[in-house]
Amino acid sequence: MAANLNKTKRRINSINSTKKITKAMELVATVKLKRFKDIMFKGASYYEAIYDIVLSLFSKADEQIKLQYNVNKDAPKDLIILITSNLGLCGSFNNDSFKFVEKNISKDESVLLTIGNKGKDHFKKLGYEIDESFTSINEHIEYDDIAKLGIYALNAYLSNKYRSVKVIYTKYVNSIKFVPNLINLFPLSFYEQNNVNDIGYSPIYDTDIKTLIEQIIPIYINSTLYQLIVETTVSEQASRRNAMDNANDNADELISTLTLEYNKARQAAITAEITEVVSSSINK
Repeated sequence: MAANLNKTKRRINSINSTKKITKAMELVATVKLKRFKDIMFKGASYYEAIYDIVLSLFSKADEQIKLQYNVNKDAPKDLIILITSNLGLCGSFNNDSFKFVEKNISKDESVLLTIGNKGKDHFKKLGYEIDESFTSINEHIEYDDIAKLGIYALNAYLSNKYRSVKVIYTKYVNSIKFVPNLINLFPLSFYEQNNVNDIGYSPIYDTDIKTLIEQIIPIYINSTLYQLIVETTVSEQASRRNAMDNANDNADELISTLTLEYNKARQAAITAEITEVVSSSINK
């Protein structure tokens, strides 16, 4: 009986120790979530401004310039930029992205460029072709590092190395809902839209359209990748916070159950001892 009591007590102490860790991780994730959400919302305005400028420029460009960025290249494979996390303990965050890739991306017609160790390790085991790995980009999210990725993607597309460039990221819907999503980085098919904002007069450009497009495209690509990586990081931290919150709730429930079990066993042990004492007294 005493052995069972000690075993139950050790389990309670062990769960309490684990709960301290999960609680700390929840607090850290909450702080990071707020920080990256602020960055995401602030960056959205900049991204929309760059988007409008590029859209305006392409609406005035000739067909030759448009076709340079707006057609599938004569290459056999697509480049898929996959954004995952470096760490686990974030619920189904990474697994949802893995399932999305396996369902929507052809293994034989695609090459993965992974951001985050989890995506790299998972798809290497499955035999996917990995072109490059920028696993450290989503640790600190520095613009200069993302610019290197943007230049790599742009040059790979323009040099006909890949037929197209796509990005799979996790879209932040709200604090409990995050969904994997895919966007086309190249070709820039959205430039076929004609819904350019009419500001009442045509902008006056200081240089020719072709030069301006060549200068603005890398900025647009970098800002797009930056925004998608930040949004995925927001989703990761929200998912981790939720996972740790659920872990804390489960720990409380388990501690409550074990405490009740411990008290019952202790009461039974005390009752047994009292019974033995009374029995001994009667026998005398």
